[in-house]
Amino acid sequence: MKIQTFKHTGVLPNGCFIDRAGGVETKGIIRMSQIDGGCSLKGCHCSDGHWLMVSAPRTENGVVEGITIKFDSHAEMQSFLNNRELICR
Repeated sequence: MKIQTFKHTGVLPNGCFIDRAGGVETKGIIRMSQIDGGCSLKGCHCSDGHWLMVSAPRTENGVVEGITIKFDSHAEMQSFLNNRELICR
């Protein structure tokens, strides 16, 4: 399992970045990979593997922060979800 934090600055209320292409969700969200990993679209590699992403709502200053947890397997992710806890070693 690997845990990464992220922080996006310069995010407009609509989710677009002020200074670059792209955008993010601004209301806060929890997303997870599909049962078979990734996004489940045949041939797509946009988000391979099993993962969980938690993003906080955009602040008034245009900041969106969160964490992404990448699991080694579906079983590891399922164990995390079933036990409702994360033990870092």
